Amino acid sequence: MVVDTINEYLKSNRRLIIPSFGAFVAKEDGQVIFSELLKKDDGVLRGLLVAKGMREIEAAGKIDRFIFEIRHALMQSSICPVADLGTFYRTAEGVITFDSTKPAAVAIPTTPAAAEPVVPTPVTPTTPIAPTPVAPSAPSARKPRREGRGGGFVMWFAAIVIVGALLALAYGIYTMVTVPNDNLDKQMDAQRIPRMEIPQNGGE
Repeated sequence: MVVDTINEYLKSNRRLIIPSFGAFVAKEDGQVIFSELLKKDDGVLRGLLVAKGMREIEAAGKIDRFIFEIRHALMQSSICPVADLGTFYRTAEGVITFDSTKPAAVAIPTTPAAAEPVVPTPVTPTTPIAPTPVAPSAPSARKPRREGRGGGFVMWFAAIVIVGALLALAYGIYTMVTVPNDNLDKQMDAQRIPRMEIPQNGGE
């Protein structure tokens, strides 16, 4: 409907602005050119669609769709033929040009339908392989070697010597306390050296 409205309007008017896209200008010889310089919305095209029975929001949606399909086609292949209107081109610099030669059997290419989502094939989980149990090694029958054997013997020997010395000391103290004093005097007398008498001069 947008293309029909454009063609009908340009038959009796010199210019029609496509909002945010550009303007079609009809020359005196009937040729239609396109300019990107004029793109400010003047409400004419939307008003023409509303006059044909569309609502304001529906007319705005039709215009936006028309612009989107042309831009999308130019991004894909740099060329967009529109049936009953002409062919749009996009130069290497990104400038949009227009040829009013009307292709008879070519319509505005629509955007491809969204591809159906690919459902991934569920992966059957594999049964985990249980690890082979490793039997614990039997403990060695050999008794562990005792460390520090020599040091233990020395400690025991020193303990025995100390105990013996303590016993001897205790026995000596006991003997000194329990033996009577007279016996001690006798023993000391027995150990005394007899006194030697020195003869007087002249005496025989």
